[in-house]
Amino acid sequence: MPLERPDKEFAPSPDLAQRWAHRYISRLLTRKPSLSSPNPIAIRRIKRWTMVWAAVAGIISGSLIGGGEWWMKAIAIDGWSDMSLGEQMPYWIAYYAAAGVITAFEIGFLYWNSLRGVTQIVHLAGLEYSQRDAFAPSMQLTVHGIARIALEYPSSGNTIYGINPHAYLHGWKLTVKALLYRLKISLSSFLLRVVMRRLLGRLALRGFIPILMGPLYAIWNAWIAARVLHQAHLVAYGPLRINALMEELNELPLAQRQLVVQGIGELMMRNRHPHPNLVLLLSQLLATLPDKPQSVDIDWPETLRQYANLEQQERAEVLESLTQAVILSGPFKGAKRDFLREVHAHCQRPLHEQSVVVQQQRWLSGEETSVSLAPCAAAG
Repeated sequence: MPLERPDKEFAPSPDLAQRWAHRYISRLLTRKPSLSSPNPIAIRRIKRWTMVWAAVAGIISGSLIGGGEWWMKAIAIDGWSDMSLGEQMPYWIAYYAAAGVITAFEIGFLYWNSLRGVTQIVHLAGLEYSQRDAFAPSMQLTVHGIARIALEYPSSGNTIYGINPHAYLHGWKLTVKALLYRLKISLSSFLLRVVMRRLLGRLALRGFIPILMGPLYAIWNAWIAARVLHQAHLVAYGPLRINALMEELNELPLAQRQLVVQGIGELMMRNRHPHPNLVLLLSQLLATLPDKPQSVDIDWPETLRQYANLEQQERAEVLESLTQAVILSGPFKGAKRDFLREVHAHCQRPLHEQSVVVQQQRWLSGEETSVSLAPCAAAG
């Protein structure tokens, strides 16, 4: 796939839901002209209100489902406690059917709410796009990325410029990961309702279900919305930071750029996910190499050896380049944190973890707009 089309590399064959979400986001974006710069204050406001509406949906659905059971047992049906399970069964069937309908409407609203929220974040991120012409490939990639985030899709697992994001997931691990993800998407909200209803029943608090379940579902929905919006914020802010980072990377010697490419490829595999920002950064970086390779072979042990053999300033520049890639690819924890720890350890340089967290926070809050690969930046 040509380096000029990172969107095709990221989403070579999107399914129906992704295509629909992509069209919906694109239509919403083109209703307003692009902004000349990001508006972090407005983004914080959009995040807050999207979470509020998700919480409201949880309160309504939780109260209806929890209150519905209480109403069925305490008011609608006389002598419920004296009925056998067989006699109760028709009422349970009707109750769960109603709960399923309410849950379906809630999930539909939450998807719509997420799609609108992530679209507004992209608009407010200050990305350039045309209201008439087709989006540029980098913008198409961003739209694909936030569409998958809003739909809560997992990593597709397709190779990105020859890199397999699931290289470290083999056999049963990949199967279990896919199974758990599907269960989370399809059953998490409904199972929360069932489990909490049973727990409250065991605690003899069924009369409080309408009061307790609404807030519980509200917190659940708001938490999921917060995760989605944070990921969308990272993706939407990525292209401008990548442009600034590429101005610095273009000044590095060829050998250092090749080492950064190796690091980005390894980071993708450690993440087990080709983050849209990393796909865009990798495509632009590969385009600066003499032969413009369409695929990359990652040899991590050899790359680590070469990192350790770099001169002090070269080492600092490569480390800061990889730090910026980590900042672009999500919260600094888990595999990303372990990746940077390993690289710094082989280069015999301390990793100031808190400075990485602060730098990402300052970037997302709009306080930091420049990128530097100077040794002082790498030192944190």
